[in-house]
Amino acid sequence: MKVCVGIIGLGRIGHRFGISPQGDPLSHSEGYAQIPNVTVVLGVDPDPEACKNFLQRFSQAQVYSSLKDVPDGLHLEVVSVCSPTHLHAQGVIAALAWRPRVILCEKPLAVNVAEAEIMLAACSAQGCILITNYSRRWTPMLQALKNLTNQDDGLGTPIGACLRYNGGLLHNGTHWIDMLLALFGSVSCTYRLEKLSVAQDDAAESIALSWNSGLTAYLIAVRGTGCSIGEGELWGTGGMLRYSAGGGQVTWQTAQPSQWSGFQELDQAKIICEAGLKGHILGAVTEAVQLAKIGGQPTCSGADGVLALQVVEMARNNKFLIK
Repeated sequence: MKVCVGIIGLGRIGHRFGISPQGDPLSHSEGYAQIPNVTVVLGVDPDPEACKNFLQRFSQAQVYSSLKDVPDGLHLEVVSVCSPTHLHAQGVIAALAWRPRVILCEKPLAVNVAEAEIMLAACSAQGCILITNYSRRWTPMLQALKNLTNQDDGLGTPIGACLRYNGGLLHNGTHWIDMLLALFGSVSCTYRLEKLSVAQDDAAESIALSWNSGLTAYLIAVRGTGCSIGEGELWGTGGMLRYSAGGGQVTWQTAQPSQWSGFQELDQAKIICEAGLKGHILGAVTEAVQLAKIGGQPTCSGADGVLALQVVEMARNNKFLIK
């Protein structure tokens, strides 16, 4: 089965990130290019330079500067929505006119829960599978974390986490939120620790999340740096996980008896997954294509994207989540 793909938003994650020096696709377009029997046939972006750059790589595609310019009667199996967050809803609703089986939307799904729920309902009404691209869901690293956190002799009872990020709570902070939801399920309580006035967005928000199990995770905003920050620790009765290299490397230290009576100490750190974040984009676009062919349930659904936004809104309002 030949699969035709369209991409809305030809910026960095849509196209311009390209391929890593190791050959790992870092953009949706290059991910689709590595899948057999998949053809990228459409690109939409208001930036002429972005369109030109895209056409140099995908000369067979039709490119438009506006969604309204895309001709009627188009049919695509898969659409990636990679435009800025405030344009996600517009892109998803427009893409439904092309009768796709799957829409893969970049995270966060929308600017708020209400908008995300409209997108999810519209896709459901048309029988279209909506995927939210929290790309760590498709990495070997997340599976290694699940294995460790599910073992009685691994993390044990989760106790706490201190995870640091920059780039805005919605944009980068919800990566941590989605990962914690994937590992530990729905939170019971959230609250905002701080929000300082900064230019542009919510880059300075720090929040706390709590689970009925007793786990409390602090997401701490790092301000005033242009570096990509995704660092932190997650600990339990069995030891501690440490995230470094932008969250791409995770090490594990087992708790051991200490020479000091009544205390424990951590043994030497061990890398739990050599692959790190490798394959995070390729995994997402490959699943989108597979779901278009045979159907099924996505690894990170539109409903998962809504839940991450619910956690943000609850933290901002200091509310409990009732499940």
